[in-house]
Amino acid sequence: METTIVKKTVPPFPKERHWLFGHAGMLKDDAFGMIKFFIKNYGNMVSLSFPFSKVVIASNPEFARYVLQENSKNYTKSIAYDMLKPLLGLGLLTSEGDYWKKQRKLSQPAFHKRKLDEWTEMMIEMAQHTADLIRRHSEQAEAFDVLPLMTALTLDVISKAIFSTGVEDKAKIVSDQVTLLNEYTIEKLHRPIPVPDYIPTPFNLRQKKALGLLDKIVYEIIDKRQAEGVSKDDLLSMLIDAKDEETGESMSRIQIRDEVMTIFLAGNETSSNALTWTIYMLSQNPDAEQKMIDEIDEKLNSGIELNFKTVGEFHYVKQVIEESMRLNPPAWLVGRRSINEDEIGGYHIEKQTNVLIPIVYLHHSERFWDEPTKFKPERFAPEVRNNIDRFVYLPFGGGPRVCIGNNFAMLEMEVILITLYREFRFRLKEGFVVEQDPLVTLRPRYGMMMYAEKR
Repeated sequence: METTIVKKTVPPFPKERHWLFGHAGMLKDDAFGMIKFFIKNYGNMVSLSFPFSKVVIASNPEFARYVLQENSKNYTKSIAYDMLKPLLGLGLLTSEGDYWKKQRKLSQPAFHKRKLDEWTEMMIEMAQHTADLIRRHSEQAEAFDVLPLMTALTLDVISKAIFSTGVEDKAKIVSDQVTLLNEYTIEKLHRPIPVPDYIPTPFNLRQKKALGLLDKIVYEIIDKRQAEGVSKDDLLSMLIDAKDEETGESMSRIQIRDEVMTIFLAGNETSSNALTWTIYMLSQNPDAEQKMIDEIDEKLNSGIELNFKTVGEFHYVKQVIEESMRLNPPAWLVGRRSINEDEIGGYHIEKQTNVLIPIVYLHHSERFWDEPTKFKPERFAPEVRNNIDRFVYLPFGGGPRVCIGNNFAMLEMEVILITLYREFRFRLKEGFVVEQDPLVTLRPRYGMMMYAEKR
């Protein structure tokens, strides 16, 4: 008797779509709202119509675990990461397979606890410098935008961590070009129909010019450091000195450049946004703000000196940051592209399908969180923290490609909050509109205008 094999269907396509651009324009206008609408009306696996791309939303933590961890070998980075390659090359964020494994292994020592210990004092110094700037605004009782201030602070921290000393003037130019190229990437992501980089459009020519200036400066810094032959206590020297255990090979100039750019972008963009959102959330939740301030004062007044060994004692500060990243995850979406066909949730996944995991949806879902729209740092108290599924809460991603700099970022944010809230409270400017802007990272669309009140 002949057996009939029934091929499973792909996830359903929402009927709401543009006749030419599919769902691309709808997501550009209201990404969060449309993702929530699609999931509510079509289920946890939804196909989206994009020009020249196969796209699926997978909004269940089990699907996230499967794609990011259990069957991660069948998935590469999604199409969005391709657009970052002109800036990041084959850094840890964009590379794949054995090449990525090798680079990850070579880069891992740069984020060892010993290095974090050494950098804590520098982070405190940078945070205190920012407190001096905020004090001037406070004394004048003038509103200021917290976002560029946090961006400048996290840029200072990551520049110092990468380049140490002697390149402060060039580090500023590097940061400006990285910011510009990040904006270009966002613009490319929003285009319904992609234009290849090699076509000499005005946009592509501007991108090429910024990239050329960036590469010139970074390669000059790398070449000078290698010519000096002196190893400094920073990330650049660690990347230059790193050697493969099996072959004894060092990274090439291009590899070093790509990792420097990746660390620069990832070490700035996400942290500055997370800090800005956290300061905003505290301004809207005075009870949590007071509880955090009380903890900071109690610890520091008792004689505890803020350093790498003691920062872990500020439990509520960490809870505040984690809860803020739940409500406003800097990396709000993670994507993977299938190498071979697969099956998820009973649906057929074709080759080269971009599977998008909406972190922001998982973080906001009533299925997984009690009163999910409320700011409740107690969710992350030490005694209950381990009960949270790591594929329901994944601000730094999940699986083997979880963010390599997550401990650096958490340490940096804790140090900055403790330093700033030791002296100030922050209040949102009356009438100022706060809106999430889901670009490559989750930014406040209009910045964050606030007043600093001296405590």
